[in-house]
Amino acid sequence: MKHPYESRKHLDVYIHYIIAFCGGLFAVYAMLSRLGNLGQAQTTNVIEIICSILGRNPAEGMLRIIAALLFMAGMIFATVLDNRTTWDLRYLAVVLDLVAAVLIGFFPLTMDPVVALYPVFFATAFQWCVFKGAKGYVSATIFCTNNLKQTTVSAVEYLLLPRDDPERKEKLEKFKFFGSTFFSFYAGVASGYLLWRLFGVHSIWFSAFPLFVNLVFIVMDSRKSDICLHVQNVNARKA
Repeated sequence: MKHPYESRKHLDVYIHYIIAFCGGLFAVYAMLSRLGNLGQAQTTNVIEIICSILGRNPAEGMLRIIAALLFMAGMIFATVLDNRTTWDLRYLAVVLDLVAAVLIGFFPLTMDPVVALYPVFFATAFQWCVFKGAKGYVSATIFCTNNLKQTTVSAVEYLLLPRDDPERKEKLEKFKFFGSTFFSFYAGVASGYLLWRLFGVHSIWFSAFPLFVNLVFIVMDSRKSDICLHVQNVNARKA
């Protein structure tokens, strides 16, 4: 029988991979339905803000500033709750993703593409602050540049190390984790693309299925956490 600590480790990884899959679903949906805009990152959005303010389209720039503020608000909200409460914010993160999915699935394709992604800016920023990684690794689940970097670097480091070097195993584990996160995200992208071709603007509603699965895993992980805490308390009393 597996020790509860081991079970928790596995659940933590599964939760991470599933939420990364959902990140891929949201990313491809945003790009396909909202003229190539990505609702869960700010690099392109801030570039567009600067270009708009400098003369391209000041009105669009204001809409994008609101998007950036909503993204920041999601991070602020998560940070405040993390520091001021003892809540398991993973539940709220999943609920916010679900709410965002329901809302944007109703928004028509004729709607301003940036405004249509306002719920995504907030929800995915909150998700980013809550789902920070697993197995001791810090890994984003709403975009994948660093996951690709870590996969590549750890693979090269693994190949460069001598076979008898004890660090080699750790590099392999790191490669597997970040590579699996990268794969999970783009499996979500592939699934989202196929769903888009079949269901168009309503395809994002299918993200409810992996989100509900993740909710079940989070409940299981919370119970395992309670068991671990109970075991720690019992051991402390015995000592």
